[in-house]
Amino acid sequence: MVSRALLAALLPAAAALSLTEMSPIKAAMLARAWQTDQSELDQKVGRTDGGYIGVMRFGDDLERRTACASALDLWVKTSLALAAAEKGGRAGPRTTCCYAALGGVGPNTLSMVKKAQDEWTLNFLFSNPNERDRDAIAAAEAETLAALT
Repeated sequence: MVSRALLAALLPAAAALSLTEMSPIKAAMLARAWQTDQSELDQKVGRTDGGYIGVMRFGDDLERRTACASALDLWVKTSLALAAAEKGGRAGPRTTCCYAALGGVGPNTLSMVKKAQDEWTLNFLFSNPNERDRDAIAAAEAETLAALT
């Protein structure tokens, strides 16, 4: 977990990032692309300890990859539900928005924010699941949070 001092040090430097608002359907498609990348990483053909060649689905990273896949699946379902609500002719301004940060210090991020008049609630914040460096992920998330404020 990132300490408050580290987060405070990262936030001022991250203010230069600009987020791009995406339609929920485009955000779902980006998340699906990340899911596809993950599924390809999750099933590699290789040689087992016994010398056999087959699909390997194990390793020290398996638990993280499984959690990423589950979270991305929830993101896609939520984004598609938002897109269906928009297509259904819901009146009024969009209150839940999807943002992508496809540049910046570290990995790309996706965030979903519910906006109210004077406040906002962060529903999701994902960094690209292909990134494994926790410090880079923390920096990218801090950069995204700073850009949201």
